[in-house]
Amino acid sequence: MGLFRIKHTDFEQLFDTDGFDTMHSNEWEPEATGKGHNRLKDQGWENRYEYESALICNLIKENPHIKTVLELGSGPGSLSQKILKEYPNLTYHLVDKPFAKQYFEDNNFKGKFFVKDLSMDFNTEGLLNEYDLVITNDFLEHVLNPSIIVQNIYKLTNSNSFYFISNPNWRMSHQWIYRGLFDFDNFIYFLYTHKFELEGFYGSILKTPNYPKLDSETLLPNENLTDWNHYMIFKHRK
Repeated sequence: MGLFRIKHTDFEQLFDTDGFDTMHSNEWEPEATGKGHNRLKDQGWENRYEYESALICNLIKENPHIKTVLELGSGPGSLSQKILKEYPNLTYHLVDKPFAKQYFEDNNFKGKFFVKDLSMDFNTEGLLNEYDLVITNDFLEHVLNPSIIVQNIYKLTNSNSFYFISNPNWRMSHQWIYRGLFDFDNFIYFLYTHKFELEGFYGSILKTPNYPKLDSETLLPNENLTDWNHYMIFKHRK
């Protein structure tokens, strides 16, 4: 039986890894081509942050015990400011890279910003021992070791805590390091193995092309098949 060989050019066409800016220190640098915080000026981002903040504010309204919030991979903090506008007394901590913090400080944003490299590990030094709400908004799919991140999030939460995640739909063009992991069923299983149980989810205001359902999407309602991403709410379980 002959060995089947694949040309390197086939890999280059199939796998575009040039855009993995989350693994580089210049993420959120304003001069970064097509990247950086200049993207936040787009109306589409503004609309999206308005929608996401409304979902999170509703969660806080329904659970008034939420007083402390941790957002990982927060970028410069646009989402946090919309939440803090509605709930200014929250203790809100953000974690991202240096250029994101620079924008945060230049704009006098509220909250406390920590610079940490989350691409592989999660150093929790300086953070609170526990948070009532943790947010990862389109973040876990960019990091090299999402398991380490989630394990540490579990340690920073308790049985009354919530974990709010934005999980992109594979039907949209996006950066994934472990693509199949974030298929709807697989992602719920991944979080469950890390002791987080799905409470429910919201759809997106943005839509993707309509591709057939996968075997790894049996739990996904048909009406949510073309949601750009799925906003999932998990609870810490013993």
